[in-house]
Amino acid sequence: MKWNFLRLSSWLIALTLLIFSHSIFAQQYKIDKPANWVNTHIIEQPKHSDITKVRDGTLYLLLDNQSYIPSRQKQQRYTRLVMKALNQSGVDYISQLNLDFDPSYESLTLNSLTIIRNNERIDKLGSARMTVIQGESELADRIYNGSLSLNIIIDDMRSGDILDYSYTVAGSNPIYANKFSTRRTLNWSVPVVQQNMRVLWGKQTPLHINTINGTADIQETLNKYGKDYSITLFEEPLLEQNSQTPTWYDPYTQVYFSEFDDWGQVVNWAYPLYQSAIETPNSILDVAEEIKAKHTKTSDKIAAALRFSQDEVRYLGLEMGTNSHQPTSASETLSLRYGDCKDKTVLLISLLKAMDIEAFPALVDTEETKRLKELPPSASVFNHVIVTLKQNGKRYWLDPTVSYQRGTLEYLAQPDYGYALIIDKGETTLTSMAQKPVHTNVSVEDNFFIAEKVSEPSRFETQYTYAEFEAINRRSSIASSGLNSVAKSYFEYYQGFLNGLSINEAMTISEQEQTGKLITKESYLISEFWEKTDEGYEASFYANEIQNSVYEPKQVNRTDPLYFGYPNIINTTIKLYFAEKGWGFDSDQEEIDNDYFNLKTTTEFNDNVLTLSYDYYAKQDHIKAAQIDDYLAQRKKLISATHYPILKYAETTETPQTAADVLDSFGYSWLKYVLAGYILVLIFFFADWRLESAKKVKFEDSPFYAVSVSKFIIYSILSLGIFVNYWSYRNFKAIKERDNSSIMPIARGIFAFLWYYPLYLALAEHSQQQLNKNRVMPNWTALTLWLMVLASVFAYRMDEYATIVICIMPFLWLPLVSYIEQTDTSKEALHYNSYWRIRQYLISLAFAPLLFLGVLQEVNILPNAAIIKGDSLWSYQVHFLKRNRLTPENEEILYFYSDAVFDYREDGNGITENYIFSYYKNDDGRLESDLSHFKDIEKIETTYGKTKLDNTSIKVIKTDGSDFLLIVGRLNKQDKVLVEQINLRITANKVR
Repeated sequence: MKWNFLRLSSWLIALTLLIFSHSIFAQQYKIDKPANWVNTHIIEQPKHSDITKVRDGTLYLLLDNQSYIPSRQKQQRYTRLVMKALNQSGVDYISQLNLDFDPSYESLTLNSLTIIRNNERIDKLGSARMTVIQGESELADRIYNGSLSLNIIIDDMRSGDILDYSYTVAGSNPIYANKFSTRRTLNWSVPVVQQNMRVLWGKQTPLHINTINGTADIQETLNKYGKDYSITLFEEPLLEQNSQTPTWYDPYTQVYFSEFDDWGQVVNWAYPLYQSAIETPNSILDVAEEIKAKHTKTSDKIAAALRFSQDEVRYLGLEMGTNSHQPTSASETLSLRYGDCKDKTVLLISLLKAMDIEAFPALVDTEETKRLKELPPSASVFNHVIVTLKQNGKRYWLDPTVSYQRGTLEYLAQPDYGYALIIDKGETTLTSMAQKPVHTNVSVEDNFFIAEKVSEPSRFETQYTYAEFEAINRRSSIASSGLNSVAKSYFEYYQGFLNGLSINEAMTISEQEQTGKLITKESYLISEFWEKTDEGYEASFYANEIQNSVYEPKQVNRTDPLYFGYPNIINTTIKLYFAEKGWGFDSDQEEIDNDYFNLKTTTEFNDNVLTLSYDYYAKQDHIKAAQIDDYLAQRKKLISATHYPILKYAETTETPQTAADVLDSFGYSWLKYVLAGYILVLIFFFADWRLESAKKVKFEDSPFYAVSVSKFIIYSILSLGIFVNYWSYRNFKAIKERDNSSIMPIARGIFAFLWYYPLYLALAEHSQQQLNKNRVMPNWTALTLWLMVLASVFAYRMDEYATIVICIMPFLWLPLVSYIEQTDTSKEALHYNSYWRIRQYLISLAFAPLLFLGVLQEVNILPNAAIIKGDSLWSYQVHFLKRNRLTPENEEILYFYSDAVFDYREDGNGITENYIFSYYKNDDGRLESDLSHFKDIEKIETTYGKTKLDNTSIKVIKTDGSDFLLIVGRLNKQDKVLVEQINLRITANKVR
């Protein structure tokens, strides 16, 4: 009874909360016409817009943003959008709306919701489904902002409809103390027919207007509300940005409106917010005393306080209302043990203050970074805050939100967000955060202990030393994924280019307390260390970390700068320890120095040890578009300089280890020898056959062409099914001679599958005449087998099962073959026909490899001639694709095709549920690949092969303008199935 009462009580409480929350949400918006200050614009139709550039099936006819800033009343922002659904994708895209607002200081008014169809307006305010839901768009970043969203689902939306809706949000975050600022982009990568932006300024303070990356025609008028600033644009030229640009790069024209006169005003706004939260109560003093008890040097105290704020307080932001910029007091953050960037900043500054160390907040923008210098002063341009201080004349930038940071103050990784606004009295300008890089990011030591003989395994030991942010990232990865998972990913990485790799010792990690460096050590055995060449055996060594840093852009022809990793200092040392004596190498030094990077290489050989040293550092964080050709030329030099091959001449006692090596040792000439051999075998076969036929051996008492069952099965299979046709031809020839009929034995032999049942009838008639009953097989059995023969021929024509059909087909003829063998009166004829001749041995030996290769293809051990489904791949093949990052780790392969002859590792492409992939080995034997999500694919262009022997090419065009090619087979028209599947997924992702 007690339990029932408690359960009933809980249900009543839950129901009450539900009703209460629903009533609260229901009050968060209203429906009303726009305010009188709003200007309404006529919808203009496009004149020159390029509809082919439209995305998501939606053409934007009007973007209208109007803001009214009165001197005392709430700010109001009016937004109107008019969009046309050009197709079903557009219907899906615009038929559901989400209007966001913060209920703690904003109210939402839905002004209009209309569909225009055939020039008639249909009001949807009454029929659309409207629900207020929790927004929380930053939840994935552990930030709770308390925002709500009015979710609108519009009914009866059709292709070709125009959606016209508008709404007004009243109110502004009180944290800004009624200071106004806003920005608006004026050109886009998709067609926008008409744009309007308007700011109605009712305050007496000046409003500062700036444009970036271009100009704007801003009309200024006066009305009863104040100064009216407006911008009207029609069919602005499109601007498409290249891929792989720096984070700070933004080529789009933007207009900024701000009430702030200078950065000093922003400092004055932020200063009291932080000062009110910085404090040193007993709880803060206790932590500070613990730090001082363990550390005597000021720099060590700073590092310890930073580590406490990073590791002892987890990141979590409760940024509802004014909490978006108002930090929590230091003591409360310490008590809660969680906080966002501003809370952690205040806590760190308070700890330092308690130890008499002066520090200040510094506002930064992690996206605009160094572009911040070009923007007009505003409090809303910042999205992050860190701590800055000076120690021994040097300025330090400390980010308390960074986890897994180690080392003393001198070695701490310091972020570079371009520019920062230090929140201290008297600060009026931005401060550059740029510092000259001095510490190596990554040091690599690769040691190869090369066995004396080619057949013996060699040992590979590698040590990576990570510093600064590289060390932080590795610690984070190990903490989240586990050491075993990280070790596995490293092992799979090396398997991509080291054949026959196995783990010799498990990965170990260690730390350097002072420098904060993380060290990983691995040890492997390589059973196939050498690669066979025409001259002997070759092994190549690469400074992979350096090569990966100087990458080739996906878009070479570009107008925008290319992102380039900076700061980036990498040292790689490769040592080769030779067990075999007699090796010799010349010492050498080389330097490549240009505007982008510097590379120094050194080669030394002492005591049978070859040492290759590579020292690299980047000089800038981007490559200008005009410098791309020169950059690629310099990159080519670097790739060559960081590749070192060695050659071991073959000895007579050492032989290639694999069948592929045997073929490669002949170069491509082996194919000519094989073809010549086949031609000679065929010439001998037909010559010997014609010579035997000329003898015209006949057996008068043999009514049929009798041959042993064993020879029929073996020879039919090894002759790729041809002997079945020959056997049928010979039997119909015997029937024609016996009955003196007018049949055509050659035609019936060629189309033996059609004449299976008539041959059975002839044999059954013979059995009735000779034995007074049918000893061949029952009639229904014959019909069944005939149907199976016809089905086999159909399966044979599907190509992908041809070899398997060849192996099965002879068994369907066994009842006929067996009857002739057992009832033929001439044992001499049976022996003569069943005897294996030299030509038959030779042709069987010649066709056997083709049969074997065909079977391997059809069971997908070798590349199939047709597109196959992913579940047909063997597990080791899938493992190769995932190990080399050719396909996503967590998705199954749906369709796959390889254009390679013997080894699917040479070439392949296909799709998973969300990705499309393609790869091939280049002339250097290295894998080139592309793995792209369907959401990044703009479209495909298909060129179908003219015959089933021709390949179909699928050009995949990505949204960034780059492209890559899929080469697939035409068998059974599976290429059309693949194209359909790709298009379905491209469309589905555009809808999302």
